[in-house]
Amino acid sequence: MLLEALVKVAGGVKKGTTFPSHLPLSDLRERLVERMSAFHRVTVEGEAPLFKKGALKLIHIHLKRAAGHNKTHISGLESFLISPDAVAQALKVKLGCTTAVLKLPGNNVKEQEVLLQGHCLNEVVDYLRDAYCIDKKWVVLPTPKKSG
Repeated sequence: MLLEALVKVAGGVKKGTTFPSHLPLSDLRERLVERMSAFHRVTVEGEAPLFKKGALKLIHIHLKRAAGHNKTHISGLESFLISPDAVAQALKVKLGCTTAVLKLPGNNVKEQEVLLQGHCLNEVVDYLRDAYCIDKKWVVLPTPKKSG
């Protein structure tokens, strides 16, 4: 009875096969893992942990040039429970540059991005590491362009 219920949860029986009377535990475990959904948890000291379905969205930093000005765009801070407004204000004071918090394009997008004047790539990575303990592996950096 228990094996029957577990096999049904773990993907059931394919058409044309008979229901197994014995199933090795390793096979049952493989079937269960295949059917599971990925989740992640973000824990911040002093706040309730955040559980979300799917893989963790990384922080993206892009360097752009528009209208003759260098700009740094930072997105994906919300997935680490970081307020874009707080980061913009702190970097404005620390780097002495103009900052803005903008909504990302799209209809149902709740995330925001921080826009900094100037190319501040290393400074932003250092700030995220020092202030929020976010390692470089959680940040997607722009790939350097090959010249030649």
